[in-house]
Amino acid sequence: MEEKVGFNRALSASIVLGLYSGFMLAVAIAMSVRVDGIRLAAFLWGLTIVLCALFLTPILAAGRKRGRPENDADVTNVRLALEEFNEGIGGWRALSHIRGEGMGVSVSLSNSSNPLLIIEKALQVAEKCKLVFRFPKNDTSLRDRTLPILEEKVGTSRIQRRTKSLTVVPKVVLDRSVIITRSMMLCPPLMAAGAMGLYSVAPEQPMLAFVGAIAGLVLGMLVVTNKGR
Repeated sequence: MEEKVGFNRALSASIVLGLYSGFMLAVAIAMSVRVDGIRLAAFLWGLTIVLCALFLTPILAAGRKRGRPENDADVTNVRLALEEFNEGIGGWRALSHIRGEGMGVSVSLSNSSNPLLIIEKALQVAEKCKLVFRFPKNDTSLRDRTLPILEEKVGTSRIQRRTKSLTVVPKVVLDRSVIITRSMMLCPPLMAAGAMGLYSVAPEQPMLAFVGAIAGLVLGMLVVTNKGR
């Protein structure tokens, strides 16, 4: 389930991003420019807020706020998909071993003779919800055997490790709105730090502040797009 962000919410978010990013850039400029630095910084701070409100608002408003179905629906879907592995009274059963847990679904593997098949099937039917696989106390090796399989199927970044459980979180999709928001939050402080850092090395060369800001921007974009690992 998804809903539109809306103009009012997009406008307020754009102004907040403008305040934040403009302040970081203003600090860098005030520290780097000796003559009229404060006045120039204040002007660019206000200009950043206005530009963000004008250009970011329609972009963010056109996006959608991701929603999640009710947790009961996820539990029902997983139970229906895993009913084929029911083993009767005293064994593994979807009704008793699959429950809602927080914003996700908990799958207990106790009493199951086919735990790996259950895990594989659960991953196929529940790609958009959090899955918590809980392992039996009498089979401590099952978790160790399961971890490499999960890493191969979903990657290490989506797995949360606990002593008696492994949690698979949904894949994060970076759309245009997410990239813009994260960039506006992360890039300005890196740009400010880069500008002030290089400028402090040679204050007589203001161009170094510009180079440092560009380096901070590139680093921020690499981190935002997950290519800077």
